Amino acid sequence: MASYLWKKVLLAVPTILGITLIAFILLQLAPSDPALVSLTLDGTNAPTIDEIQIKRHELGLDKPYIEQYTDWLKGLLHGNWGNSYITNEPVLDMLITASFVTVLLTVFAVLISMSIALPLAIILVMSSHKTIRTSVELISIFIATVPSFWLAMVGIHIFAENWSLFPTNGYDSLYSLVLPAIVLAIPVTGNLIRVQRISLEEVRSMNYILFAKAKGLPIWHIIYKYMIRNSIISVLSLLGNYSRSLLGGAVVVELIFSLPGLGSAVLQAIQLRDYPMIQGYIVIMGIITILVNIVIDLLYVWLQPEISIGGTHES
Repeated sequence: MASYLWKKVLLAVPTILGITLIAFILLQLAPSDPALVSLTLDGTNAPTIDEIQIKRHELGLDKPYIEQYTDWLKGLLHGNWGNSYITNEPVLDMLITASFVTVLLTVFAVLISMSIALPLAIILVMSSHKTIRTSVELISIFIATVPSFWLAMVGIHIFAENWSLFPTNGYDSLYSLVLPAIVLAIPVTGNLIRVQRISLEEVRSMNYILFAKAKGLPIWHIIYKYMIRNSIISVLSLLGNYSRSLLGGAVVVELIFSLPGLGSAVLQAIQLRDYPMIQGYIVIMGIITILVNIVIDLLYVWLQPEISIGGTHES
């Protein structure tokens, strides 16, 4: 397992370098001059050409592109990701604070989705009542098609304003993320139910399940020990994709609930042309995505030790 982890980390290095290169190129393709943007943030100054040239020199924009990229890359490695044009605060500090909120929100959403999808999928597969199965299937289809922004508005109206169970907006504790996480989790849950059901049905027809039933093992033991463990791999693949989508697509929910996450931060940066913040967002989202991939791969190996890794088998 340790050697596999190191191999994944080493393979991630060129990927991260590619991400930094893309982020740098995007800045060069930006329609506005970063020096001019930083000098006109108050909307009243009209900088002269000399002032713009001085600012370009301060930002290192008058250097050759290769030198600009290497200087920026060295800064990234040393924790100097530049300062925001808007707040003049270090970009890395701002991104870490925003990442904490977004990652927690995504983790909560994934846990909620799994805790709902797995029991309902088991009901679909094991229940002998057609009415129950049909009801669960209809629920899964409905919640998979409901827009997140509509769920957020309804959730705020019912659970925050009418029942006062959750805060309407802002972030001051983990409890503030519960309702937004539920909103994010519901559409994902509908798709997970169907995928988990298909996977469980395939596993249920395997010979070792029939053998376990013939031995007289309790049904709950068969479900937990054999069916869930051997059907979870396909669900993990889908869950990994959804996790990456939630990380980048939580901006609508973050805006509705006024959460200081990555989505809100990058949207503000785009609106105000805060280029250092945009560059930093691209890099940190790439790093988080790579980490999610590594975690999913490690879960594969943990749940299925017989999976071949680099030509050998873990035991």
